[in-house]
Amino acid sequence: MSYMEFKPLVKKVNMKPKGIVEIVLETSISDLQGKIEPLSSMIDRRAEASLDSLVVNYNVTINTKTNKPVIEYKVDDTGIVQEVKSEGEQLEAELGLPKEKIPTKEEQVEADRSVIDDFIREGFAPEFYDTPYDIRNIIQRKLDGETYMKIASELGLSSGRIVELVDRYYTRIAPLAMKWDEWRKSKAELKKTEESKPVDQNDAATEEHAENQDSAEDDKAEGCDDSDEQEASAAPTEQPEEDPKEGTDGGETQDVAAAAIDKEKLEAFILSGQAPSFEGITFDFPDLLQRKKNGETWIELAKGLGVSSGKLQTEWREYKKLVTEHLAKLNSDGEQGAA
Repeated sequence: MSYMEFKPLVKKVNMKPKGIVEIVLETSISDLQGKIEPLSSMIDRRAEASLDSLVVNYNVTINTKTNKPVIEYKVDDTGIVQEVKSEGEQLEAELGLPKEKIPTKEEQVEADRSVIDDFIREGFAPEFYDTPYDIRNIIQRKLDGETYMKIASELGLSSGRIVELVDRYYTRIAPLAMKWDEWRKSKAELKKTEESKPVDQNDAATEEHAENQDSAEDDKAEGCDDSDEQEASAAPTEQPEEDPKEGTDGGETQDVAAAAIDKEKLEAFILSGQAPSFEGITFDFPDLLQRKKNGETWIELAKGLGVSSGKLQTEWREYKKLVTEHLAKLNSDGEQGAA
């Protein structure tokens, strides 16, 4: 027994004598690769066929005055498609005025069904509550390989009724899917442009300078720690007697604590989510630091945020300074409490 699937173009439907209907299908050699011989063996033999259109036709109502669709759509940053009301409709709704009667005409538009299928697969297709069946789930099952006959049997419906409901749903969401497809393509094109855009040498130099500066600051901090330890070990063991309350300055204690905080401890504290928010810090640095540790550069992070890498790194250094001071205060308070 031979079996095959391909996507042909329906070329002709010829009515012949004795109630015979001739259906002519046309496809490419590549679509029938490895199937020509089995197909040839089926000539003049009965076969079971199921044709499912890959084109969705729907009507768009056009305002003949503006030559624009009466209903237009917009896509937000997350890919959700929403209907846009015209200024006139908004004003009528706000003032409670009767709707203006405008001359319109209907235009038929064709949509590639694969675009609508993607719209459904990605989870952006809306659910309508004026039908008792989950049409999105029915379409998803069909896309996964189930037949309308099997789905109809489970739902207690005829396959014809299932097809009718699915066709109606496709037609209803087609304009939303086409608008979403425009958004999807523009987003992909923007990403492609960004990836092919040469790296700004100024940004690269800024990032390299900032990273070198960070490294130098870390080395300096480590050097200070080593120096402090050496001085402490060389100092005489006898200490002058003085009143602890009079000889201790809270600011000096906090500065010493701040100097003792190394880079690893600081970043671990930031990544733990315990660092507070600070006024004037506009970026989510715990998330950005994690992404940087995962391999992204300051330039890539800045591009994603729509700012220069110099601005991002300047605020990062300020953020580290504030977190360091916060940690130093916690350490200082802890030591005083223990005393």
